[in-house]
Amino acid sequence: MPLALLLLPGCLTQSLSPAWLVDRTRLLAVRAEPTEPRPGDLVTFTSLAVDPAQDLLIVWTGCVLEASSSFGCDTTDPEAISLLGVEPLLPPSLQVPADLLDDLPEEDREEGKNYFLTLSALPGDTDLSAIDQLDQDDLLELGIKRLPVSESPTPNHNPDISQLLIDGVIDVMPGGVLTVQRGQTYSIDPILSDGAIEEYEYLNSDGVTEPRVEEPYFTFYATDGSYEVDYSLYPEGAVDWTAPVDPLADTLTIWAVVRDRRGGMGWFTLTVEVQG
Repeated sequence: MPLALLLLPGCLTQSLSPAWLVDRTRLLAVRAEPTEPRPGDLVTFTSLAVDPAQDLLIVWTGCVLEASSSFGCDTTDPEAISLLGVEPLLPPSLQVPADLLDDLPEEDREEGKNYFLTLSALPGDTDLSAIDQLDQDDLLELGIKRLPVSESPTPNHNPDISQLLIDGVIDVMPGGVLTVQRGQTYSIDPILSDGAIEEYEYLNSDGVTEPRVEEPYFTFYATDGSYEVDYSLYPEGAVDWTAPVDPLADTLTIWAVVRDRRGGMGWFTLTVEVQG
């Protein structure tokens, strides 16, 4: 059937879930530490991969720019792809070769090269001994992250959400639990840690380096309830979330994710208990 026909009013028999609703496998964010490594650095990776119904395995693979395209690693050349780890069994990491940028002119090393990282979400009971036999039907979700390696004088760092401010008065720290009433609306305001917003040097299209300041933004997710708007821009980070009247469970989860627009990410996981 032509795609255009599928887009006509009345042709969709099932409405899509809103972007904020975590009702299936979701890769909400990925994080590298350091965010913008130098040659010789050891980089570790974590993902915010969630599924309300099952445990997950996240298989990390990667390749350098020469062995990749804008669509990720070149799967026709298996030797160009490296297995970086499997969360949570084998924490993924990458040892950047010390000579990775040696073939670049000195003036290009501040921009450097990129790795492309592929994340494949699999059911938690997947037999990894047969991983070479898996196909696309076995994947629950797929994600790609670009990792820059450079000698920039202002390398990027991950921002962090240190706490959530609820209704302007309740501070929720990591590991905290928020108790809410059914059907009530709450303001959720993510608070960034000190130094989260960075100044950096940017090479524009004219080849001129100019100073810039990060402009982070937030996205919000939940397993239940509803958002009036599920994103915000710093410094006005607060959004309104309404607790469910008939919750699917007495305990649910909310996530706030911050992105600095340069590849840096951080997140806050909030456990919510519904009463009333």
